[in-house]
Amino acid sequence: MQKQKWNEEKIKQILKQMPSIKDDRSPEIIYRTIQMEEKTVRKAKRIMPILATACTIMILFIISQSFFDSKESLKSERKVAENSSIMKAEISDEAEQSKMENFDLADQQAEMLTSSLTPAAIYQEDVGDREVLTYPIPDENVQVIVPVSILVENPNHLTRFDLYVQNVKKLMGVNKRLSEYFPISPELFSYHLTDNNIQVEVKQEFMNFGSYSEAFFNTLIQQQLQTIGAKKMEFYTDGKLGAELGNRKETIIEYRPLENRAYFLLQDSESEEQPLYVPWEKPYDSIEIAFDAMEDDMETHGLTASIPDSIDIDKVSKDEKKRQLIVHLSNESKMEEDQKTLYAIEAILLTAKEFKYSTVKFENTKVKEVGRFLLTKEVAVPVAANRAYIEE
Repeated sequence: MQKQKWNEEKIKQILKQMPSIKDDRSPEIIYRTIQMEEKTVRKAKRIMPILATACTIMILFIISQSFFDSKESLKSERKVAENSSIMKAEISDEAEQSKMENFDLADQQAEMLTSSLTPAAIYQEDVGDREVLTYPIPDENVQVIVPVSILVENPNHLTRFDLYVQNVKKLMGVNKRLSEYFPISPELFSYHLTDNNIQVEVKQEFMNFGSYSEAFFNTLIQQQLQTIGAKKMEFYTDGKLGAELGNRKETIIEYRPLENRAYFLLQDSESEEQPLYVPWEKPYDSIEIAFDAMEDDMETHGLTASIPDSIDIDKVSKDEKKRQLIVHLSNESKMEEDQKTLYAIEAILLTAKEFKYSTVKFENTKVKEVGRFLLTKEVAVPVAANRAYIEE
């Protein structure tokens, strides 16, 4: 197709052929219209930068807000983390404190348990300004003699004899395992001390409290003589020397020291009371033999072993110069911080005292202390057995 060539004449001819366009508006109206359109364009040109700036500000605000929110969130998260760490530390501290408190409570309980292990004998530190009196009382079956000891004040400075007689009645009924029949009661006898000899007047017929042996009755008398510090005891009936005492007739009994005896336990398995220490009435040839005997019950007389199976004495050595007994336990021994072990320790100490030892050193015990006994050091023997508490 041939391309047309445009010239001025050609364009005029084409325009003449187009329909005519007529504008009825006056020139003034047309001018104002044009002016308004120009203002609108100029106004639009001015508004666009403002809108752009506003949008920019809004975008910056949104971004900054997001940034601040993120920062605040980060700070919040950091604070939460810090709080969490603090809480964890506090919880850890509380747990540690609780743990320590539990340990302290356990220690207190252990201390309470240890302190509850009460010795049944009297020791020198218990005496103070008081005096020790020991009374021989038969058990409820009248088979053995139980030495029962008390601590008494002596403000009037009475003699041992007068103090002994004055406190006799206070021992009645101190333990249900002891006989209610008191064979040294003032109701039965009147006592007089002359030249360090005790004269006993039988006030009424002496009640037979069993077919006791000579050793049994001898222990009864010897314990009284030992406590009072007298040399002998003479028995009278109606002013005449000699008295029927149960199945025996007695006149004069001279003091012979009670020594080399082994201590056993008199106890009731159904009773919560402490057992009583009972020295066997016959002496032993050596302390080793005495310790061996203390490992077995003496069923015929209602006595039980004072050295349990858990404690095995391997050997015994002696320091005669220091009057110290060294008791070495075997590796199989299992000393515990319990009452049974405490009874065994006291029975060993009382027996050592019978053999004239002043202290006992325990070796290979595996425990440092039992109750008041510090086993890492030498332990002093008791002053007397079976402490009874009486009203002054």
